[in-house]
Amino acid sequence: MSDLHLGHRLVSELRGFASPDQHDEVILNNLREIPDRVTLVCLGDISVRRDDEALQRLGELKREKSFRMILVPGNHDRVHPMFGMDSVVEWTPNYREVFDVISLDLQVRIGRWLVLLPHIPRAVGEFAVVDPHQTDKLARWAAREGFECTVHGHAHSDVAIRRENVNVCLKATGLRPVSPAALEEMVTKAVRLKH
Repeated sequence: MSDLHLGHRLVSELRGFASPDQHDEVILNNLREIPDRVTLVCLGDISVRRDDEALQRLGELKREKSFRMILVPGNHDRVHPMFGMDSVVEWTPNYREVFDVISLDLQVRIGRWLVLLPHIPRAVGEFAVVDPHQTDKLARWAAREGFECTVHGHAHSDVAIRRENVNVCLKATGLRPVSPAALEEMVTKAVRLKH
């Protein structure tokens, strides 16, 4: 999953909710439907400038469900190096109370495919994902080439599958996390998708 944006008024409104509290309850309840003791991978943007509140709520959920949690920080997570080393040093202990692993991207096999899991999708190349908010600062953190597929967030698009790209932003997944089996199916479609 990606782009929870807990506590964010604008994202809540764009997703059709009357308030951030209503939005957050739906997101957290959808996460509660996941079986206990699984590994939950978040591809960034747990909130926007409400890191403490989001971490508290995710920490409660983690304890309730005995989740293992991995974070690939997004451009709104204060633990991301784009905010500078002072921010990383300040926020890392808070994030580590919730997330067992924090990494700028993950390289994994999903089924038979070599996949990169970043927050920001590829910004250049034949299968780049167009980002109307792209800046040089963000492009530096975009996905690298050399993988059969990129599973990312950040796009805030309702298009889940593009050639060699799978978008797991909550807008593309019906506000629900994607199961490993569904993700493998999506990656396979993205790899085999023709222009």
